[in-house]
Amino acid sequence: MNKIKHIPLLLCTLAVMVLFFSCKKTPDMPPVKSLANVVTIKDLRNLYAGSNIHFTQDISLFATVTMTDNYKTLFIRDNTGSIALKQLTAHGIYEGDSLRINLNGSWLDLTGTLGSLQIDSVDVSPTITNKVVKLAVGKVHNPVVVSIPQLDQSVSSTIYSNNTVLPLSIYDGELVQINDVQFSYADSGLFFPLVPTSVYANHNIYDCGAINTLTLSLYTGTADFVNQKVPHTKSGSMIGAIAFYNGALQITPRSFADINFTQNRCGVDTLTQNFSTCNSGVTSAANFASALPGWSNLPQIGNLIWSGNGATPASSYVYATNQYSSTQKNAMWLITPPIQNNNPNKNVNFQFSFSTTTSTTRPRQLSVWVSTNFNGYNLNGPNAATWTEITSAFSSLATWGPYSTGSIPFVSASANPVMISNVINSISPGYTGTYYIGFKYVANSITTDSTMSFAIDNFALLNN
Repeated sequence: MNKIKHIPLLLCTLAVMVLFFSCKKTPDMPPVKSLANVVTIKDLRNLYAGSNIHFTQDISLFATVTMTDNYKTLFIRDNTGSIALKQLTAHGIYEGDSLRINLNGSWLDLTGTLGSLQIDSVDVSPTITNKVVKLAVGKVHNPVVVSIPQLDQSVSSTIYSNNTVLPLSIYDGELVQINDVQFSYADSGLFFPLVPTSVYANHNIYDCGAINTLTLSLYTGTADFVNQKVPHTKSGSMIGAIAFYNGALQITPRSFADINFTQNRCGVDTLTQNFSTCNSGVTSAANFASALPGWSNLPQIGNLIWSGNGATPASSYVYATNQYSSTQKNAMWLITPPIQNNNPNKNVNFQFSFSTTTSTTRPRQLSVWVSTNFNGYNLNGPNAATWTEITSAFSSLATWGPYSTGSIPFVSASANPVMISNVINSISPGYTGTYYIGFKYVANSITTDSTMSFAIDNFALLNN
């Protein structure tokens, strides 16, 4: 009898439990009308044909958030690729969240002229119009390791019939890690100016030889970059999302912690340069920097610099001359990218030539120097670099002077490649950092040493 009395209570308890579990929301099984219309990021990219697309039906995209920009932009990834997603209003979506995104009401469009393709105007608000369901949190999303040259080489474009140009890269929208990079030594200020003049702040980063460049772009709302100084004296790795702006790739870190610069500034291990890009149109500092990335071309006295010459790549070289000056003294430097002194058997060689002169007094005008504290800019001033002359190591050049009237074809500066590491270590024993090789041309005046021009070609820095 007593047991029978407890049956209604038991039935009531079971009913409550069934009701509780049937009403409990499970994040991995969101209520949807249909999952028949499911697309991938690759599908979306293939769908774009030069015009914006407005989605007006339920279409599901499953992806993981790899980064947020602390404003409205998310970067998401599935197993087919990555893409940026712009929220109507930022709300409750975080890095590592796994999402089902209903594209109904959103757009597939460009971030701007020659910009990245993005998913725009997605409603993530906590209302009945919400188009995003969070399936899981804390999903692994390791960055893809890539170099700046690999980023550059990945760029192409598609031009559609309406003349819309879509820049393309397999890294567009991807979270990447770039190793062995550094900022310009001259970039010694804050990431953001004290009084921002735009919504974004840009800083260039370089690989070890300053040969390749990528722009770092920061939204001013990225709070942990405020009052942080650019780590311009170090090198290291950087993590961030890749996107197009005006047809060029740029990187945006998630936070200041993504810039892990704990190494000394770095340089190239080997370097060959035949100056094939230095035709006769390369005459200014701007186009010289574009033709020879990483090399410095600086005036020390006067305002003349080295120039390019040659009608074809095969005949091109660089040269220095005083013939465009009147009686003013000029001294100009051509300086290599930073070189890493980590190989005891490193050697260097180059070819040189000079042209006819009318002067009878010709002190040495072309010399070779090395510096371990040049930084790409400090040729003059109170913190000017220290240079040590090493012309004597290059026998052909060292014995060529005082010069007789005439001209010579290009000849090797030394009978054999010079063991440059031995030269460096004799200056700074045991030095293992970076150094620079500089070619210095000096002309005192037209009357003393003239209109003579010196040319350099086929520079090679190699390991034995």
